[in-house]
Amino acid sequence: MIGQVLSNRYEILAKIGDGGMALVYSAKDILLNRLVAVKILREQYANDKEFIDRFHREAQAAASLSHPNVVNVYDVGQTGKAPFIVMEYVEGKNLSEIIQENGRLAPELVVRISLQICSALAHAHKHNIVHRDIKSHNILLTKDNQVKVTDFGIAAVSSMSITQTGVVLGSVLYFSPEQARGNKVDHLSDLYSLGVVMYEMLCGQVPFRAETPISIALKHIQDEPMPPSQLNPDIPPQLERIVMKLLAKRPADRFQSAQALSEALEQLDFTSSIDKTQKLEFNDLIVNDQEQYEVEEGQKEEEPELAVTRKRKRKKKNRLPLILAILFILAGLTYGAIRIIPELLFPKDVVVPNIVGLNVEEAERILKERNLRLAVEIEVFDNEIPKGQIISQDPRPNRTKKEGQHVLVRVSKGPQYVSMPSVIGLTHREAQLSLTQTGFILGEINYRVTDDYPVNTVIEQVPEPGETVALGTPVNLVISQGEDTTTIILPDFRGQDLQLARQQLKDLGLKEGNIIPEYSTTVPRNLVVEQNPPAGTEVQAGWTVDLVYSQGLPGSGDADNEGVRRWTTDGDWHRNEVRIDVPEGRNQEVVILVVDDFGAREVYRETHQGGTSFTYTVTGRGNQARIQVYIGGRLFIDRYFVD
Repeated sequence: MIGQVLSNRYEILAKIGDGGMALVYSAKDILLNRLVAVKILREQYANDKEFIDRFHREAQAAASLSHPNVVNVYDVGQTGKAPFIVMEYVEGKNLSEIIQENGRLAPELVVRISLQICSALAHAHKHNIVHRDIKSHNILLTKDNQVKVTDFGIAAVSSMSITQTGVVLGSVLYFSPEQARGNKVDHLSDLYSLGVVMYEMLCGQVPFRAETPISIALKHIQDEPMPPSQLNPDIPPQLERIVMKLLAKRPADRFQSAQALSEALEQLDFTSSIDKTQKLEFNDLIVNDQEQYEVEEGQKEEEPELAVTRKRKRKKKNRLPLILAILFILAGLTYGAIRIIPELLFPKDVVVPNIVGLNVEEAERILKERNLRLAVEIEVFDNEIPKGQIISQDPRPNRTKKEGQHVLVRVSKGPQYVSMPSVIGLTHREAQLSLTQTGFILGEINYRVTDDYPVNTVIEQVPEPGETVALGTPVNLVISQGEDTTTIILPDFRGQDLQLARQQLKDLGLKEGNIIPEYSTTVPRNLVVEQNPPAGTEVQAGWTVDLVYSQGLPGSGDADNEGVRRWTTDGDWHRNEVRIDVPEGRNQEVVILVVDDFGAREVYRETHQGGTSFTYTVTGRGNQARIQVYIGGRLFIDRYFVD
């Protein structure tokens, strides 16, 4: 590639970068006799026509941006099958390199850099361009100390996800929660990523790290970041509040525009002393605790002769009382320093009391008695704990903290009240999926003969649709048994051979539903463990019956089935590895739900070929955390993380 001339104009000089999507070269624009940067997409993207077409549209849109804080896109071309873009060549370092070399940056400089990034994003968002990959690697500082945001064209077209082969780990570190879920992103996702960058500049590290991209993504979705002041106590509280607002899980809780963020930064107390036109000096990027004693430019030490001429003649006075007063004041200050300074420099260790279950006011009083402070980390809805009471604390009781430090707490907002959705008319499985996805619990199930609704559909629910209820309330359902025809008393298949049970279903005119394997320590291999509906239920011909059969003890069957119930725990957090066997036949959609302390949420949705198997690792919080797996809309697995 070195020495090659692209489009009869750009002579490749040297390779200067190697990213997940592209290779970057320095080049000479022969026509204009200037140095440029050329980014050539990797071959795996060159064979995707839809990707190439979108790339050209996005790159051309990025080329329309003209802003001092945006790396300009000059041209778009193609060499062979691989497209390339020609950009402004920037001499300098990216923000990631600066942080790695110097550690955390001074808050004033973080604000100055962030204001320039805000300006770039505001310009792009005004032109309906979302970056999608704001990170410290994509923020450059020129030799003239100007901030430049790069990769608008490529980032916008990539739409990277954590499941994408070869995804760059560095991008996942800055993903917004909606981006981590694979949802559509907008300008508010860019602001979340900027919040991660600001956190990184202030603390010298990003808020979330883990061993795998999926684990990092889960942290962005589920975990609250540690307040930056816990890592860097020199951060002003106003600046910390701005960063934490940017890192809000819900886009609606963040700043709603780059302009709004810029205005908030401009209003910080210490920004008034910052000269916005002053260039960023690289040496200023290092947090330096040494005091400066240099005389400011324009000031000169007063010449001795001039000082003498300014002295006024004064009458001689008795200065003894003044001297005695000064000595008295100095003695008092010295005594105070002897008493106070050691306490400031060497704070005592104190035992953290148990404040879980107390209201915030009472907890603050107890902590104050021990010279500790309370900080509310997050407020969450909770059906069990009254509003205003503390759910958890960090550190835990009986641990030690230095005097004056914070104890982080989670506070209950009480139950979350919502309007009860209607599941009437849905099938039994559809209703169960809808309720769990919206944060409710499936309650009692009853059956009724009726010709008003098709068989196996919901005809009544309690609470009724439209009622105001607490999220997490159990919902009781009445299911249609269809018309009043000849009924069948369902026999007890438990303990029977699976094949004999399936044949008996056929003989009775019943339909075979889900046939679900399960390990058992009590039931021999290939015998029926459970059935749904249960034995003794009155059903009509054509009714569907699900069977659960034993695979024997774990490890007693095929080697492929070992480790299906493997789990690890870390405090209230549990991680499970789930094996999913897709039934033979057509392709079916697999949906995995987690129901835990945070409510019900979908963590996986993909279509799989019939007869295939795979494992998936899920994470949940709380002793009652559950895993639910739906295949083709039917519930196949419903169990607790730890049983």
